[in-house]
Amino acid sequence: MAADGRLAGESGAGDVDAALRVAAEAGRIVLESGGETYRAEDIIMAIAGALGALSVESFATPTGLMASCEDDEGRSRAVIRRIRKGQMNLDKIARVNAVARDAVAGSCDLDEAERRLCEIDALPPYPKPVPALGSALITGFFCLLFGGAWNDALTAGLVGLAMGRLTSWLGAMRLPGFFINIAGGAFSAAIALGAGAAGLAASVDAVIIGSIMLLVPGVMIVNAIRDTIAGDLVAGVARGADAVISAAGISIGVGVALKLWALAGQAL
Repeated sequence: MAADGRLAGESGAGDVDAALRVAAEAGRIVLESGGETYRAEDIIMAIAGALGALSVESFATPTGLMASCEDDEGRSRAVIRRIRKGQMNLDKIARVNAVARDAVAGSCDLDEAERRLCEIDALPPYPKPVPALGSALITGFFCLLFGGAWNDALTAGLVGLAMGRLTSWLGAMRLPGFFINIAGGAFSAAIALGAGAAGLAASVDAVIIGSIMLLVPGVMIVNAIRDTIAGDLVAGVARGADAVISAAGISIGVGVALKLWALAGQAL
């Protein structure tokens, strides 16, 4: 009997360990896909609790997460996951949310949840035409918003299309985001100035502003404000600092391009 009891207890502990591990993977996917810290924490607690873990606690930041729970005998379990820089992917976040809802509803067991999360994690990025079209539309319409004409918007759309490819290529090289923003800002300003000199753009300022809006960390700023208001000060300050650094990179890139263009004009 004692041996059977120990085996049963070990099996239950294994289930709790697996439940916590699966829940932590769900939180990691959410954070690497651009999700909010509170969403990752809620999903971890929901999945782990639904799969049999007790007294689940979680703490997430933009760079890492921790989760803990207890088994039926009161023994504690904990996991830590380091969050690597990912890519904004709302589809992955929605799919992980669906897994959490199904687990809470009882229609998704441990094996099914793990299988679905593995499939979600392996999903490829959005097809290339989608980000390219989005980049062109975003930069073009922001150019119109900031007072540009239709020819300026067309120029900004082409700049955004090229800059999207440039930043994706630099990101694939694992270049830090700060330097990617510098390169993107300098590229957009240089092309806009060249288009203005060639007579393709009437308002160079509108083209530059519309183009760099593709680099502005809008979601990051919103999440930083939301986390700070909700009392998640560590996550809020971290996201806010990241947003400030990103904005500084964009400013440096544009400023360098403008200064070099002015110096080249003086030299000629």
